[in-house]
Formats: sequence, structure tokens, C-alpha cells
Amino acid sequence: MRRRRRAVGLAVAACVLTGCPTAAEPGGVADSSSREQPLPGQPDATDAPLPTYAGPPAGGPPSVGPLTSLRGSVDLTPAIPGYFSHAETAVGGPDGGAYVVVSPEQPGPASQQLVTVGPADGGFAIIRSVPIPPLDHVVGLHLLADGTLAIAGRLQPAHDPRGGYGFAVVDPVTGAARTTTVVPYGKGAASAFGRSALGPDGRTLYLFVSVTTSTFTRERLLAVDATTDAVLAEHDLAADVATVSQAPMRHEAAGLVARPGGGVTLVFDALPNRARPERIPTLLTFDARLEPVGGPVAVTTLAEAAETQAVAAGSDGTVFLVVEVTAGAWILAVPDAGGAGPVLVQLDDHLYDYSMTVEPAQLWALLPAFEGVRAVDLTTGEIRGPLDVGCPGQDIRAIYPGTDGAVLIGECNSPRTRTQVLWLVGPGIGP
Repeated sequence: MRRRRRAVGLAVAACVLTGCPTAAEPGGVADSSSREQPLPGQPDATDAPLPTYAGPPAGGPPSVGPLTSLRGSVDLTPAIPGYFSHAETAVGGPDGGAYVVVSPEQPGPASQQLVTVGPADGGFAIIRSVPIPPLDHVVGLHLLADGTLAIAGRLQPAHDPRGGYGFAVVDPVTGAARTTTVVPYGKGAASAFGRSALGPDGRTLYLFVSVTTSTFTRERLLAVDATTDAVLAEHDLAADVATVSQAPMRHEAAGLVARPGGGVTLVFDALPNRARPERIPTLLTFDARLEPVGGPVAVTTLAEAAETQAVAAGSDGTVFLVVEVTAGAWILAVPDAGGAGPVLVQLDDHLYDYSMTVEPAQLWALLPAFEGVRAVDLTTGEIRGPLDVGCPGQDIRAIYPGTDGAVLIGECNSPRTRTQVLWLVGPGIGP
């Protein structure tokens, strides 16, 4: 669930707040003593400055306000009765509902399910559930323009030489499904990891895939037409990663964000020096042909010892990040093909910084809290009191955008142990 990978060193909040350069050398800590130095994300003081995030886009969609209303909670147990199950991932659906992938956690004949949650009897309930082709690991669920769902991830375990990475497309009404292998593992694969994003056309599926053998790691980006299975573009990432990191991305790939004009931005924690544990959250941007756009953008420096915890997409291609530092966590934003600027929000701790969604207006964000979730004003830094979902201390595993709110998945110990639950939250006063 949470990505707790390593200890981090001393954080220097003033570095991002006042501006500082990226790491001068792989083994050194950047000097943050001068306000004359560029903001994080500006590769060199002699380079032309990259544009930084200036706030919500002019002419963008209106804000719905902070999400302070619990519209419904749905027990997902009936999707796979008689089994412990796990809600893998979700996506907002029509009529304020959602789709969610639920997997059994016990051996047996039960299959993974694509569950449709929609309005029913004044609230929300499971409308239908259809079996899906087996996936060894799910990384993304995407609602395509034709109403079908693309489920991305490992299709088979990495050590299966006949297996591969790809996606399944499922009709949520009929259950009709097909599976497409985009990257075969080949012989000797020991692990495979990926990320996915859906383009604004509702059919172009972007995949980051990392496959590691005993001797090498191969990482690439692919653009696939999810309606025809045609591979539209492919890009080997080895050279891009090597310019900023002495190790492949693998599980350090934190997110993939689709750009409004086509292409994607890939977020990962780079390792500039193998002799030091500190990493630098870094962005790589690619166009619709998956050709690099500009150079890598470092969001912090080695001095912050930051770790990316969550990535969210803005409506205009802005990439929002939650990065963990020793003294808490920061929310930052990088405009499409731009550079990093000041901290938008400072969080006092990093216990609940592992997921985030941002509304299309880019005014309010939603993050987990002990009681449920909390709304955060990205323009003032204000953090609203938490919205209690009736499951204190339990895990809100992930937060996803909804039609006009957000979709949460997690678990409760009521009405039974490890009950998998989907919550729907929206603006305004609850019922």
C-alpha cells in the first residue's frame, strides 16, 4: 500500500521556498544560500528559465469546491462472495458512480471482477459485476471513449517466459473481453513493473514498462491504440534515464501523466550517486511520438532527500506531486514541459501523503487522513478538517478523480474483518 522504501536525510524547506539549483554534482549537496540561484527544476543558472506553475489555468473549468460530502459507501464483498478480496484500482464512471477491479486473495475458482457501482435506491450500490481475464498485477483502470474499460498491468508473473505486460479491454455490461500483450517478458525475466495513463482522446493508452533480468533492465514507453491494439509509438528510456540517474527506474517510477496535446510526462525518483541513498524526484516529458521534450526536470535537490509519494494530473497537463521530506511532505506542481517552483502546500507529517487527486479547476486537492480524507486549497495552503468516512484508522488505499468528486478505495473492519469498500465523495453538505 504505502511506498516506504528507505530512510531519508535532513530536509531543507528553505531550498524550495526560496529557490535553489539542482545538484551541482552527483556526490554533492547543492548550495541553497543564495536567492539569486534558480528554482528547483532549472537545470543550470545559464540555461533559459523554464516556466513555473502560476496557479489554476485561466479560462479553466469552474471549481466544485472542497470535497466535504460523503455521497455513498459500497461494500464490495458481494463481488466475490465467500472470499477475502482486494480492491485493486478504480476509476470514475457515469452518473457519479465508478468502476473498480476486485481480486480474490485466496486460491480457488473465483476470478477477478470488474465491478460497476452506480445510483440505486437513493444511494449507491453494485449494479453488476463481470469476470475479467486474469492479471497478475493491476496498475491502472481507464474508461475508454467507447464505454469499455482498459485494465493495464502484468498479464502473467514475470518469471513466465511466455508471459508479458499489457492490458485487457472489458465491456462492463456484457463481460466481453480481450487481452493484449504489448511487451513480452522473454527468457530470464525476474521482475516487471509499470505505469499507465490514458490520453485525452479516450483511446490512446500510454504504458511505462520495466522488465529486469539477472543481467540487465530494459525500460520503455509505448503508446497503444486500446481499441485496435496497434502500437502507435515506442521509446527506449535507457539514454534518458542515464542522464540523471545511475540506476534504472524500476519501482521508483512514481507516475505517468497524459499531456493535453498527446504524449506523457513520466515521474520517477532518480539516483544521482550510487554511494548515497538520496534521490531526486525527476520529470521526463515526451510528445505524441514519444520523442523527448526538453531535458529532465529535477523537482528538488539532494539537500531535501525527497521521495515521491503521489502523482496527480492537472487538466492542463500540470503534474502535481506529493514529495516526502524528513519534516513532513510538500505538494508541488510542474506545468506541462515546465520547471518546478515554490511549495504549494506544506504538510506537517507524512503518514497520509501516499495518494492525491486534483480537481479539473486545479484549486482543490484531496488527500487521505486518519478519519478518511482531507481537502487542501492549492492556492492558499489551507487544509480543511477531515471528512470522516466512518472507518477511523483504517486504510484509504487510493483516491481517484470522479465525475464531479472523487472515488476512494480501501478497507474497514466493519461489518467484517478487512471489508473492501468503495466510497464516493463530493462537494457541499452531506445528506
